[in-house]
Amino acid sequence: LFKHAERLEARVRAEPIAKLLQGRIDSFELRGQHLQMYNGLRLSLLELFCDAVAIDFSQIWQGRIKLRQPVQATMRVVLSEADLAQSFNTPFVLSKLAQVGQEGKPLSFHQVEVHITPEQRLQLQAEVQPGGAKPLQVSFSARIEVLERRRICLADPLCEGDTEEGRALSQALVDHLNALLDLDRLALQGSELRVDRVCLQPQQMILYGSATLVRFPTRQPHWENA
Repeated sequence: LFKHAERLEARVRAEPIAKLLQGRIDSFELRGQHLQMYNGLRLSLLELFCDAVAIDFSQIWQGRIKLRQPVQATMRVVLSEADLAQSFNTPFVLSKLAQVGQEGKPLSFHQVEVHITPEQRLQLQAEVQPGGAKPLQVSFSARIEVLERRRICLADPLCEGDTEEGRALSQALVDHLNALLDLDRLALQGSELRVDRVCLQPQQMILYGSATLVRFPTRQPHWENA
């Protein structure tokens, strides 16, 4: 699922050890630092823990991993300001932002900057060019809320801009991002993500949540088809 990892540690516990030959383990822990996904998104830290895992061992020899039962996992994810900024400037995310649309005009986002303010608000600034028109400056800051564990919401947005059109586009961007940040759309195929809490700290965002794997996930999230 990841293209690059600066450091990756995994711990597997199985007692007795013969369980491994049956495709069963008692617990699994994963800790990864400075991870980059294939779509360009970056994570500073990923910690994941799950209890018993059982796979169909006979499928291994055919190059497939099949879970005998759903797997429940808890996780902690840390994203730095640099991670957020780089992720927002990847072609993958820029193509999603361009779908904001404005009177049917194609949009082009450039120089997206992301910061976490001392007031614990997420701030985004960017230059947007609608078609061949003059570029607009868009900017907003918002609190981060979690709705029903499955949606990350930009709440109480303060929209700025050098023109009224820029401010209107900033609000449209907030609405568009809130529609995109649905965890059911972000989850990898065969998995379900839930977030319990999001904390904004100086220069980093921390997410606490859980994942349910019904089948071994594939690389492509649902929203890549959206």
